[in-house]
Amino acid sequence: MTKLEEKILKKVAESQLITKMELKNFLQTNGASGKEGRDLTQVVDSAAKSLIEKNLVTAISPVGSTCYIITQRGARLLSEMAE
Repeated sequence: MTKLEEKILKKVAESQLITKMELKNFLQTNGASGKEGRDLTQVVDSAAKSLIEKNLVTAISPVGSTCYIITQRGARLLSEMAE
């Protein structure tokens, strides 16, 4: 897991439900930037896709906008990392 993925996973766990835009704003205010000319939206999409593939978060669209929530596996991983 990359540092960015870990940061996103922790933020999703803290928020319990977070929109893609809120996640992008969080990363902007915490010093993350797009790599190799990619904008932050693509960075968030890529990291979120990786976390979804690892079954650590899941994406839902309750009101049309994409939101992320942490899975039980993601919560367990974070608690193990904290120990």
